[in-house]
Amino acid sequence: MNKSLPNYLTKMTTILLYSVILSLSLSISAFSNDAVNNSVELSVSVEPALKNSLNPEHTLFVYARAAKGPRMPLAIVKLKAGDLPLVTQLDASMAMMPQMSLKKFPEVVFLARISASGNAITQPGDLIGQSAILEWQKLDKPVSIVINKQY
Repeated sequence: MNKSLPNYLTKMTTILLYSVILSLSLSISAFSNDAVNNSVELSVSVEPALKNSLNPEHTLFVYARAAKGPRMPLAIVKLKAGDLPLVTQLDASMAMMPQMSLKKFPEVVFLARISASGNAITQPGDLIGQSAILEWQKLDKPVSIVINKQY
């Protein structure tokens, strides 16, 4: 038997083992970055002057919209106005359509809207608050949204 064959097999096994370890490391790293960079925490409250006009049974929509581009929400959660103040989270999995997710738009505006009708389309009388335009993947703290005006 050729003495170089066992050396060759040992080297190939070592290379294969290192390749598998490297692949797993990169996969775990990519997964960790996705978990961190694909969600954002939002703190939502109501301006004290508007609290009297608040019905706890009205619908609260908290959503993200592209700063430039379509007005359709990129991520949305539906809650009750009675839950305010609250902290919630939006992530790429909350898209209404897969091709219109947070992942596709680095700059967004976060909004919170209280709707008496429960309708997803803004109606006169709805109470609204929004953030500035933000690069959401670079955020390191919760975004604060204060509902402070009537539509």
